Amino acid sequence: MSDNEKEILVEEEKEELLDETTKSEEKSKRKKKNKLEDQLETIQEELQSIKDKYYRALAETENYKKRMTEDLKRERKYAGMSLADKLIDSIEVFDQALNMQTEDKNLQNFLYGFKMIKDMMFQALKDEGVMMIESKVGDDFDPTIHEAMDKDYDPEKREHSILKVVKKGYKYKDRILRPTLVIINIKPEEELKEEPTEEIKEENLETKEE
Repeated sequence: MSDNEKEILVEEEKEELLDETTKSEEKSKRKKKNKLEDQLETIQEELQSIKDKYYRALAETENYKKRMTEDLKRERKYAGMSLADKLIDSIEVFDQALNMQTEDKNLQNFLYGFKMIKDMMFQALKDEGVMMIESKVGDDFDPTIHEAMDKDYDPEKREHSILKVVKKGYKYKDRILRPTLVIINIKPEEELKEEPTEEIKEENLETKEE
C-alpha cells in the first residue's frame, strides 16, 4: 500500500470518527433538550397550579370580605331592634293608662302628660325605623304580619278575615318586630251527625230480639 493510499485511509477513518462523535454529541444534545423540555413543562404545570390556587384563594378572600361587609351592614341596620322591642312594652303600658276614664281633673292632667311622653317616645322610635302595622277588623289574615290568638265565626263576615285586633303589631325597618295579635273568622267544622231518634232505636231493638 502506497503512502497516498495510507493517507487516504487515515483521512477516511478520521472522518468516520468525526461523524460518530458528531452523531453522539447530537444525540446527547437531543436528550438534554428533551429533558429540559420535560422539566420546563413540569414547571409550567406547577406554576399554573399555583396560579389557580392563588386566584381561588383571592376570590375566596374577596367573597369573605363582601360577606363580612354585608354582615356588618346588617348589624348596624338592625342594632336598635332589641331596644325598640323593649320600649314598645313601655309605650303599651302608657296606652293602657291612657284608656282610663276619669272625671278627676288632676288625674286627667297626669294622663295628658303620659300621652305627651308616649308620643315623644313613639316619635323617637319612628325616627329609628319603627312602624305600627296597620291592621283593622275586616282585613284578611296575613300570617307574615298577623298571629292568630283565637278563632271565632261570624257568618256575615268574610272567612279568614280579622274579627278583632287583640294587640298591636310593629315593624322595625323591613323586619317584623312583633306581629299583630288577632282573632280570625273561621267556619267551624260540621257537627257530627245526630244520633238516631228514640223511635229508630226501638225499631232496631225489636229487630234484634226477633
